[in-house]
Amino acid sequence: MTQTYNVLDLFSGAGGMSEGFLRAGFNIPLATDYSQEAAQTYINRHKQLGYSNLRFFNGDIRTLSSRDTFNDFASDTKISVVIGGPPCQGFSLSGKRDKSDERNTLFLEYLRVVSLSNPDYFVMENVEGILSYRINKIIGLFNDEYNNELVTDIILSESEKLGYKVKFKLLNAKDYGVPQNRPRVIFLGYRAKKIRDVFYPLVPEPQFPKAQNTIITVSDAISDLRFLKMGENKETYDNRYKKTEYQKKLISGLTPNINGDTIPSTKLSNHVASRHKKNTLERFSLLKPGEGIEGLLERLTTDEYEKHFTKKYRCFKLHQNQVSPTVLTLPDDIIHYDLKNPRILSVRELARIQSFDDSFQFVGNRTTGGDRRKFETPQYTQVGNAVPPIFAYSIAKEIMKALKQIEKAEKTNLINYNETLALQY
Repeated sequence: MTQTYNVLDLFSGAGGMSEGFLRAGFNIPLATDYSQEAAQTYINRHKQLGYSNLRFFNGDIRTLSSRDTFNDFASDTKISVVIGGPPCQGFSLSGKRDKSDERNTLFLEYLRVVSLSNPDYFVMENVEGILSYRINKIIGLFNDEYNNELVTDIILSESEKLGYKVKFKLLNAKDYGVPQNRPRVIFLGYRAKKIRDVFYPLVPEPQFPKAQNTIITVSDAISDLRFLKMGENKETYDNRYKKTEYQKKLISGLTPNINGDTIPSTKLSNHVASRHKKNTLERFSLLKPGEGIEGLLERLTTDEYEKHFTKKYRCFKLHQNQVSPTVLTLPDDIIHYDLKNPRILSVRELARIQSFDDSFQFVGNRTTGGDRRKFETPQYTQVGNAVPPIFAYSIAKEIMKALKQIEKAEKTNLINYNETLALQY
């Protein structure tokens, strides 16, 4: 009988990380996120896949990380792995790096939940900027005070106090079958015992996934969806376009349902194109493939510069034979490569670049702006915040390999793996 390994998904968002872990054979009975819209997308997806056992805590993790609340939520569920990416707005190199943003300290709440759930492993994902981010002053889980310390050092120190050895590495989703340049820091924590300042593993040490040689391009990902014109909403595929292997996989589905079968997509969802003003369309048309607004403005004449000037420099036209830049949370950051159809991408096209199955449906408003962005998580933001499922799968496979080592040793020797390792030290 195959052993079940349960995952607790923290800061789950719409569910990109969970897609990868489900594909690797994990069960996900517990998840949490603050956003109502992301929670609804996550819950709907798990219902679609037939996983009716999901318990979702839609609220502040600082509430969940209290012992009584967590115990009521988890209800004695044995958790093998905790996964999730604490909010990264303060860490991001492309953002304002606001040191007063209270979300900057939520990685401690992640670790607090790790201490309550006592998994064998945990996986934390974050932006590259976390490697250089320092916190002026913060109190740890054991009342230790950190002053002007790197977040990475705090994570390692606090994890060791909890009984976990942690290693981290900067990986890039493009090296694992995702058509996107998306560098992310992955922390792998595993239970360990400290003896005379040396940590000894109590479970097999997990490995980082090995990069693959094949690069998936933007054209590989979305060429079959380019029939969508500005202002249109399409719900059917256009069979005039030959499907690439990548497109076939996402249309057929990679994430298994409760019966182990994937869900083919027969109807397009989230494939809606915005309308653009005349001047915006002209600016989009002037962009060369692989060029951003800053590069465009530098080569324009004085009259053209005055006409097309914009403060929004973070706008980039895709190159069909390259990977996409990092998908962020605003819809007008990326422009389609089709010279005859200059428009921002649909939610479905961005979801393709993020490697979501076509059957995965994002709910809520497609986009929003102004003050509403503080209270809503529209579809574009849900996509941009997600961990690419194919990338997550490469990591999840390595965690499953480590757990299978424990399972094999215990079946072979009829002993408790953890107790045996502990006795060695």
